[in-house]
Amino acid sequence: MKNDPDRADYPAAPEGHGPVLEWHQGRVSTSVLGGFFLMLILLAFMCLRDWGISWMSTWWLWLFIVWPPFVFYFIGKSVGISAGSDWFAVKNGYVETYELAEVKVVGASGGLAWDLELKDKQGHEVSINLREIQTNRDLWDLVYNGIVHSVQRGSAKTNPRALEKLKLR
Repeated sequence: MKNDPDRADYPAAPEGHGPVLEWHQGRVSTSVLGGFFLMLILLAFMCLRDWGISWMSTWWLWLFIVWPPFVFYFIGKSVGISAGSDWFAVKNGYVETYELAEVKVVGASGGLAWDLELKDKQGHEVSINLREIQTNRDLWDLVYNGIVHSVQRGSAKTNPRALEKLKLR
């Protein structure tokens, strides 16, 4: 199902820049499903930790189990990103993609959650989950082209993980 632009909550184009060419609004249902998955993992952990279900009779232990879907609901509502021909924006800022000074990929060594951190020459910074930005392929292409341009020109510093994960070598 395609996102509905009339109901979406994504950043407008920054002042003095071109129009929004692509955007992505996170789906709440996907986040809540992730919350339920985490809840099941926590439930299994508690059962394995006590070698049974005796912990279930203690009401306050359920508080450690039931929180993920509720928290993930609000996380899912907060994701909204957009991009133009030479900029990329999240809710709390934007960067000029063809004038990047720093490109980093950071995250867990297990590879479950990689974050893309971008900083441009003007000092603007954004950070976003790599999976989230790659959900909309056309949006990712706009951002990736700017990243490649900045790195190949030599104006953007990278870390080894960015070179590897984004295939910038």
